[in-house]
Parts: sequence; C-alpha cells; structure tokens
Amino acid sequence: MDPVSIIGIATTAFKGLKQLVESGRELQDCMSQLSQWAGAIADLDKADELNKKRKGNLFRSVLPKSGKSIEQEAMEIYAAKVTAREQRSELMQFLGATQGERGQREFIETEKKIRKMRQEAIYAEIDRIEKLKELGIAAVVVVLAVATVGGAIALMVAMKGVNGG
Repeated sequence: MDPVSIIGIATTAFKGLKQLVESGRELQDCMSQLSQWAGAIADLDKADELNKKRKGNLFRSVLPKSGKSIEQEAMEIYAAKVTAREQRSELMQFLGATQGERGQREFIETEKKIRKMRQEAIYAEIDRIEKLKELGIAAVVVVLAVATVGGAIALMVAMKGVNGG
C-alpha cells in the first residue's frame, strides 16, 4: 500500500464529495464518494501500522519494501496523514454548515462502519500475508544457518581425515 497513491485516491474522492456537499446534497446521496474517501483513509492508517511493525522487524529493516527505506515510507505516510486530517476537518466543517450536527454524526458513524468492514475483510488478509512473509524469511535464515553449520562440521571432519586424525 503506497501512501502517495492512497492519498491520491482520497483526494480525488474528497473533491467529488466536497462538490456534492457544497451543492446541498444529502449525505446518503454521497455514499459512493464517502465510501471511497473513508476507505482510502483507513488504508492510510493500515499502511502506517504496517510501517511501524516493519520498523521493529530486523528482516524488514534489512530488506526494505519497494526500494524505500522505512524512514522514507514513514515521511510519505506522515505527509499523507496531514493531508487526510485537513480533508477530514474541512469535510466536517462543510457538513456542519450544510447539514448540521446530524450530518456530522451521520458521517462519523458511516466512516466507522466502513473502517470496520475493511478491517474485517481486507486487513485480516494483509496481516496474514505479512506473517507468511516473515515466516518465509525466518525459514530461509534457519536453512542457511543449518547449511553453514553442517558445512563447517563436514569441513572439520574432512580436515581431520587429511591430517591423519
């Protein structure tokens, strides 16, 4: 999940949502854009969570994802989160001005539902894939360690045989 792409999706959806709200449309009429925006924001939060997990993981630190260091990815996520916060704040102001407190509450509830649905479906699969990657890397390291120790033992046995042991 690339934070630059995620915020691009969120920004496009936000602009469409903003236009609909400015034209006085009810929140129910804006569900497609709202869903797309809220989904992208949830993806951004998940990218941040995964980046934090990677930072503490030796294998992921040594082998950075998509050629970016953890720090580079963290800066991209931070910049995207700032943009997302600004969009959310602006959206809440628009909703408050055009739909009142009811519209703001409705928006917050809808956003929670979208986040929960994504978490249950998509993010569970992402977490499973991340765990499988970590297990795969750990297995490779164990195999290499066993092969190295086995090779060292074989070499010592061979050297002992040559020296007339």
